[in-house]
Amino acid sequence: MSFIRNEDAAFAQRFFKRYYIEHGEEVYVPERIQEREFGYFTFAEKVMVRHISFTSPGELTQMLAEKAPLHVYHSTAFYKYPRAPMDEKGWICSELAFDIDADHLKTPCRKSHDFKICRNCLLDYPVDVEKCAKCGAPLEKVEWVCESCLETARSEARKLLEILESDLGFEKIRLAFSGNRGYHVVVSDEHVLDLGQQERREIVDYVMAAGLEVRLLGLEGRRVRVEAAPDLGEPGWRGRIARQALQLLVSKNIAEICELAGERRPQSLTRDLEKLGKIEADRVPWSALSASSRRILLRAAVEAAAAHVDAVVTQDVHRLIRLGNSLNGKTGLRAQMINPNDLDDFDPMWSAVALPIDEEAHVKVIRSGGIRLRGLEIPPISRSIVKLPLAAAVLLLCRGVATLP
Repeated sequence: MSFIRNEDAAFAQRFFKRYYIEHGEEVYVPERIQEREFGYFTFAEKVMVRHISFTSPGELTQMLAEKAPLHVYHSTAFYKYPRAPMDEKGWICSELAFDIDADHLKTPCRKSHDFKICRNCLLDYPVDVEKCAKCGAPLEKVEWVCESCLETARSEARKLLEILESDLGFEKIRLAFSGNRGYHVVVSDEHVLDLGQQERREIVDYVMAAGLEVRLLGLEGRRVRVEAAPDLGEPGWRGRIARQALQLLVSKNIAEICELAGERRPQSLTRDLEKLGKIEADRVPWSALSASSRRILLRAAVEAAAAHVDAVVTQDVHRLIRLGNSLNGKTGLRAQMINPNDLDDFDPMWSAVALPIDEEAHVKVIRSGGIRLRGLEIPPISRSIVKLPLAAAVLLLCRGVATLP
């Protein structure tokens, strides 16, 4: 989605410009800035300008204040000649980047809050309708982002950080909210910078538990030797699977377990859980489960414990990633940098709100879900002209679900 009218884009850009003039020094300045490629999207043409480089932080902040871009990015790679065409840049090395986006996650809430709109008639429709009943134009889908979407993305970021730190021992880790519906994690430890695409793919496979061999976990066959089965206190994936399996068993939520496992026939698991009765909190009763139930539980535990990331982003040694503390043109929210230790306390709809809420603007809303900005609750709106806090008005304009009256 994009702005419905050019006037909407121009209105939003005024406040992006004010942000960069007043808060430009808060924008993240990447290390070795002279060796990075930068790029940005413009508001007017919505085209990407790239192959840019800066010799100092001051040049970067000046560009942001002058151009007030819709989106701004920097390379995870370091180049000899960052201004040159891609095949002439002279790649030196690259940080290891991970992208978590709620759009790629299995969030059941999307069925209840996604919808479509007609940009010509300013009407909204259910997501399964293809054309506007009034003008016949194709409809555009709006993927709304709710509190549940944001929490699901944060949970994935939490899992990823734990694996990167505990299992892989990475120490130099940057974390940022994307400003929309996800998180970016960048590792800059010296020993990862020279990794090629294949090695980066292997790291992705590890954090996503891709290709995990059941036979190596000692859970195959009719009988299980307790000493060979994964235990709660073990490091790495064995312990992670055991802890997640126990958590799922204690919940006794068969529907959730089967959904995670992609299983449609839960009869054996239902019978086994009925027989188990109370489950002890210090061990997984692997031997009390049938082989079929163990397979279902194992698949569910792996799916729940794995960190779901965009593999393409991590493999790409030339990737551009959103500049920390810049504004996201899809929402007007800040791509807030976060101390990884503070993730549990981070509230994106508070900390990432960068535009004013004490100023107001009138907008004509086609449809929106509920919004919470810095504790202010704005209920769902449908086909109305309303006066909203500026941050909320710009958010709806950026999402393409509202226009200036």
